Amino acid sequence: MKHMLLTFAALAIITSIAYFTLTHPNHKEVDRLQHEYSRLEQRNQTMKQENLDLEQQVIALRDDPRLAEKKARQAGGLAKPHELIYKFENPNKKDLSMEVKLKVSPSKVELAGKQVSLKDLPTALDQLAQQIPDAHLKVVFDDALGPIARQRIQDILQQSPIQSIDSQETPSK
Repeated sequence: MKHMLLTFAALAIITSIAYFTLTHPNHKEVDRLQHEYSRLEQRNQTMKQENLDLEQQVIALRDDPRLAEKKARQAGGLAKPHELIYKFENPNKKDLSMEVKLKVSPSKVELAGKQVSLKDLPTALDQLAQQIPDAHLKVVFDDALGPIARQRIQDILQQSPIQSIDSQETPSK
């Protein structure tokens, strides 16, 4: 009888511990944290790739002064002290053109109302230039977009055959 009581007490204790362990609310928290961890790992991989791309650009700009000069001239319309810049309009070009909106936020890039990944943006711009030769981009940057991401978009736009007419800021929500 004494042996049976000890067995029953041990079984009750083991069952109580198992019930408490399996029904504790921390399980939901662990699942949430694991999901967040995997999301952060994925974001980390994306940022590592962006860092490698930026590192290659920095090396190229540091090692090739002609590339740095070219970027400065394109971005700021700069000229050497003894140079004059003349801009001529093409008289054969039509005055009609189509304005296409490029909306850039930290979470997405939207070209002409369609969401595009950042790596596919150059291809999408090339396709748009082929489909609509007289297209002009109106670039709308979300003000929450960081300077590195903004510069990356501007670099892509400089390589694009489509002309950017202006850019504006929109407040983040």
